[in-house]
Amino acid sequence: MYAIKYSLIVLLAVAAYAQAGGAASVVAQKSKVKRFTYSYATEMTFMNECTQGANQEVCYCVFGKIKQQYSEADYWKLENDLKNDVKHPEYLSFLTIAVDECDSEYAEKQNENDKFVADIDRVLKEVAGLQTTDKTVLGGRRGKTDGGFNEGYAEGGDGGIGDGLSDLFGGGGGGISTKAKGDIKIPSARDIDIKTGSGSRSAADIMKVVRQRTPGLRHIYNKFSKEKPGFQGKVILKFTIAPGGEIISISIASSTTGFGKFDAAIKSAVGNWTFSRVKEGNTTVTIPFTFAE
Repeated sequence: MYAIKYSLIVLLAVAAYAQAGGAASVVAQKSKVKRFTYSYATEMTFMNECTQGANQEVCYCVFGKIKQQYSEADYWKLENDLKNDVKHPEYLSFLTIAVDECDSEYAEKQNENDKFVADIDRVLKEVAGLQTTDKTVLGGRRGKTDGGFNEGYAEGGDGGIGDGLSDLFGGGGGGISTKAKGDIKIPSARDIDIKTGSGSRSAADIMKVVRQRTPGLRHIYNKFSKEKPGFQGKVILKFTIAPGGEIISISIASSTTGFGKFDAAIKSAVGNWTFSRVKEGNTTVTIPFTFAE
């Protein structure tokens, strides 16, 4: 009798499962948490293309938002449609909002990091300044930095404050680097020379991409600053945009950086930018990018 009851229960459960489309189907329909799993290959393809001209953190952020909204299958369908000139206004609007949000998050994070670095720099300067007055008490000890009770306490001394902070951050003896990251000025519409000829591309379309993509050049400046600390200047690029949105020619009009490898890297990154499609006509743009510490 028990076996019969158990069998009936199992049969009823199977019937309910089939009727509802399966537990997984119910969860997929009811859950409000939409973060889809993507293959490693898809993620790497997106990141490789995105980081050609945008900041890596911003690219990761945007990709995360895509995974929250679209399944991998839907993502590839939309990507292929866009490449075949099939319009998806909602998807493009979603991407625009995602980029703006991620750019803002990245800028806010950078501001916090810069403030932290500035605070550390201020503390070190204050400590070093106090030590040179010969009137400072640190840990109850008096004396000059070059002798006496507190020898080596000042930044840069043997076993002093600089050593302690360097050890904490993984550096060698002496002080630590507290230089804030480099900065890049986003060009305004007044800075850019646009020649559309018989084309139909608008200045607003160009400025939208410039505002979105220029912050992504900052990591290139920071990378080359390690190779040549202290360099800065302006790189003026001249490029032509085809109706399909791709850049078909690009050159360095002028540069004041004195660093050819850096100029070439900026040119290569901007050369991978893409703009929206227009009906006809090439557009030639001359745009300055100003870099400073």
